[in-house]
Amino acid sequence: MRNITKIFLVSLLLLTTRITQAQTISTFENLILPEKSYLNGSDYSGGFASGNAFFVNFFDTVAGDFWTGFSISNMKDTIDVGYTNMYSVVNATGYNGSNNYAVAYQSAKVVLTGNAKGKQVLGFFVNNGTYPYNDMKNGSAFSKKFGGSSGNDSDYFKINIQAWKANGIPADTVLTFYLADYRDADSTKDYIVKDWTWVDLKALNDIDSLYMTFESSDTGQFGINTPTYFYMDNFTTRDLSSTVSVNELKPAQSIVVYPNPVENKLYIGGIETIESIQILDLNGKLIATNTGENQIETAQLPAGFYVLNITAGGSKILKKIVKY
Repeated sequence: MRNITKIFLVSLLLLTTRITQAQTISTFENLILPEKSYLNGSDYSGGFASGNAFFVNFFDTVAGDFWTGFSISNMKDTIDVGYTNMYSVVNATGYNGSNNYAVAYQSAKVVLTGNAKGKQVLGFFVNNGTYPYNDMKNGSAFSKKFGGSSGNDSDYFKINIQAWKANGIPADTVLTFYLADYRDADSTKDYIVKDWTWVDLKALNDIDSLYMTFESSDTGQFGINTPTYFYMDNFTTRDLSSTVSVNELKPAQSIVVYPNPVENKLYIGGIETIESIQILDLNGKLIATNTGENQIETAQLPAGFYVLNITAGGSKILKKIVKY
């Protein structure tokens, strides 16, 4: 039994190391914030490092405190409207209930670092903030209600995502994500994003940096009237070239297991179809299983270390979990 356990643990270590090397997630949790606060670059640091990426910030006091690029926040105000609530995401928390998330204003640049530089980026989760969401939904003194008084105006608000390779060469394509879209003739399909939504960036292939700008149907003599913010979490770098085969690694790269450590229930995110989830002890013994769902009950487990065996997309992915 000892030999079987040893072989199992070595296999787990090799596989989880391979998965870790294949992706890095910028969760922003490495940046320490007091409760319900934000970092807006007032320390003139020029940005924030998390994972294998640097999120650029510009801060100036010439005309009062002014910033562009990225800030980091854990604000939770889902009620107050207007620009004084610019740091709060519309659903109150980061992706999967995490504390910290990034806020992008006007335009935003991400520079890849470490093992991610010159490699493929998988993507990130994006959402609207309380301030822009309410401006688009209800209108304000500065911006129109999307859809207009009739509800039939073809309004939209989107992010244009450009990228560069080494030596400033443009990436292979430009991607677009709609934070709000009222263009369909069927008004029941109109929407304003209010939940964390995955933006897939793999089509950009191998890159060194990203630059994101805004476009809106609501413009005036000074440019876009819609508040130009988006909210980001779990920016995920692949840390491998786009030319490397992803047949085996693709499911593992996008999977997020949360919360970990876990108490009563474990969730699997970042992948659409899961065939089965198994929880094994460190001897490889099956403790619990679930099929066709992205969650599994853990309340019955004693505290300790376990292995999560996920079958998805024809591949098996092992993840270490802790029950407390």
